[in-house]
Amino acid sequence: MNTLLKSASLIAIGIVLGVAIERGVMSAATAQQREGGGRRGPAPLTMDQLPAEVAQLKALVPSNSHIMMDVQFHWTNLWWAGKKKNWPLAQYYFNETRGHIQWLIRKSPVMKSQLDQKDVDIAGIFDGVDTSSLAAVKTAIEHKDSAEFASTYKTMLESCYACHKSVGRPYLRPMIPTLQTQAILNMDPAATWPE
Repeated sequence: MNTLLKSASLIAIGIVLGVAIERGVMSAATAQQREGGGRRGPAPLTMDQLPAEVAQLKALVPSNSHIMMDVQFHWTNLWWAGKKKNWPLAQYYFNETRGHIQWLIRKSPVMKSQLDQKDVDIAGIFDGVDTSSLAAVKTAIEHKDSAEFASTYKTMLESCYACHKSVGRPYLRPMIPTLQTQAILNMDPAATWPE
């Protein structure tokens, strides 16, 4: 709980500083506009207004499930890009997947287990996965090896499931995709249209 509070506090402080810096830049720009006869911009926030501004910014942060839906989308498309041997596209979806998982970790480095309400160090779990099963998928893509890709992709799904179980969500069972989601991107590396 203490780690969670520290993380939340650091995020809030970062948001407040970002807003303050942005408002300071806006105030300087407003002063320059006034001197040059330009249009007047928004007034800087007062300390009394800051909590409401922080609350508004916090409301814009997506939920963990939203971030994980993005991970699911990218990881599914990674499977189909790898099956089609479109290795540049597979690398793209790998990077998007990893980036979204890292986003989740920055947002929620510690989560409560739904089973026993104990804190689970998600950041620590990801550190281990990132240097093992996830790194193996990246290597398979770099090697352009379909068999290695299929094997490491499956191993990574097992790592995902271990994390799901650790936070008390054993009902979230990832699987090898059996159908490609309807995507606007053509997975065929030999596609010639559109040019």
